[in-house]
Amino acid sequence: MARYNIDTCAMLVEFNASQWTARKLDRSTSDEVVRDKNAGEKGAARVNKNLLAGRKELEIINQHVGFVRQYVYENTLPWSDSGIRLLPAPSFMLFDSEMTKHHNAFEDLVREFIGIYPTLITAQAMALGDMFKRDEFPSPNELQHKFSFRLNYMPVPAAGDFRVDVGNEAQKELQEKLAKLADERVEFAMRDVKTRLKEHLDRMSDRLAVDAANGTIVTRKFHDSLLDTAHDLCDMVKVLNITNDQTLEDARKALFESINGVDVKELRTNLPVRKDVKASVDAIRSKFSF
Repeated sequence: MARYNIDTCAMLVEFNASQWTARKLDRSTSDEVVRDKNAGEKGAARVNKNLLAGRKELEIINQHVGFVRQYVYENTLPWSDSGIRLLPAPSFMLFDSEMTKHHNAFEDLVREFIGIYPTLITAQAMALGDMFKRDEFPSPNELQHKFSFRLNYMPVPAAGDFRVDVGNEAQKELQEKLAKLADERVEFAMRDVKTRLKEHLDRMSDRLAVDAANGTIVTRKFHDSLLDTAHDLCDMVKVLNITNDQTLEDARKALFESINGVDVKELRTNLPVRKDVKASVDAIRSKFSF
């Protein structure tokens, strides 16, 4: 197995965000459902009510958090089952700057939400009807602590830094195991990059296909993101290729060359261009097996 000095070219990043769900178990309604349906067990049904049903203010915060999670996913590599990700060192400055902007935007959205929160409670008294219970809504101060946005950076542990008083032979074995685990994680991370590229190449090939129906040429529809994502992938793969995998880099270059100078309107309306790009994409898929 190849050994990678990953601790010198990357770092670990951990992102966590939490937000109030505005959902509450309604025990009395749950019991009513069980009785009405003649269920034999009391816990056979659980009715969770949305305390802010019909309101979009909280959903805006949820959407922002989802957007940030996607940004982290797209610009980092998988590392551990706990959600810690691997960030290439050259990406740190831009990544940290963008995450600071996202954090500030999160704080602004939470502040705005808490500012109008009392009026939302009043409105929900009518929206929830008999299910409304004022004491189920946290106070503005309590609510503040239900939102958080945390970002931590950590060095990638190196096998040589592993120290424990177990004797030289055992320590050597532990260091070998740690090095092997790190290498396996790096290879898993690189498979993730290749999978992202492969899946989008497959999607491009499918969407750029030209069909024939009753002697008429029919082109398949696609969103602007088909081309935008391809450009984004070319940029991302260049940064995320932490092992300098030449096969991956060659595939990235080939994709870039196939879409460089092509705009989405031309890809939709110019049949020869569309066919050329698809042919190039299919050639990449055929030549480079990930």
